[in-house]
Amino acid sequence: MQQRKIIPLSQLPLKDDFMFGEVMRNEKVCKLFLEALLGKKIARIVYIDKQSDLSDGARVHGIRLDVYLADENNTHYDIEMQQFSKEALEMRIRYYQSGIDRRTLEKSDDYKNLSNSFVIFVCDFDYYKRGAAKYERTSFVNGWTDLPYEDGSHVIILNSRYRDRNASPAILEFLDYIRTNDDAMQMFSELGQETKKAVFTVRSDKTKEVPYMTWTMKLRDIREETWEEAWGEAWEKSHQKTQEKDIQGMVE
Repeated sequence: MQQRKIIPLSQLPLKDDFMFGEVMRNEKVCKLFLEALLGKKIARIVYIDKQSDLSDGARVHGIRLDVYLADENNTHYDIEMQQFSKEALEMRIRYYQSGIDRRTLEKSDDYKNLSNSFVIFVCDFDYYKRGAAKYERTSFVNGWTDLPYEDGSHVIILNSRYRDRNASPAILEFLDYIRTNDDAMQMFSELGQETKKAVFTVRSDKTKEVPYMTWTMKLRDIREETWEEAWGEAWEKSHQKTQEKDIQGMVE
């Protein structure tokens, strides 16, 4: 397995997981992002955890959220950066959503007290290949498109490789910056200006060097372990099939 070259912190693009998490931890940037995306004012946000771990136990598949926060109405938001295309994004979102729900509802609470939530994926690829900048899940009762199925959960998938400009100018500018990583790009929106300023601040912050390298090395270890595990499983299956063929040949 060929290791990816580690990009210096001083050159790190917004779409990098570490940079994205740091920038979205800037309360002003995050608030501007959510307001531009959802078209509503947010008075206050509270960060719950960066890279929050919502695992239920050692035997359960873990969930690591990039940016997890709530607003003044206790609406919960999970904002994820996705650089590379992966299959079954919808299933992943469903699993993230279930982890958030379990965390927000106390044992004694009624289901009606379950918080509204948004899972937002910012993708540097077009997952649905339809050209839209913004894909949003909307649910209806089958046969009645005027009868919404409202459970308080919302999903938005953003696409930096868009052709259809079906998002606000500020969000489109944000996506353009992710796609191009062009530091000379002129920003017209407050979101764009504050985002670029936050990126430059992280790049020049010497105190971020060690956390960045630690994060990068951990990520590399995880990737190597995953690759080795997948390779081992593939070898085992191939070896087992070979043995089965040999046995079958001996019987015949």
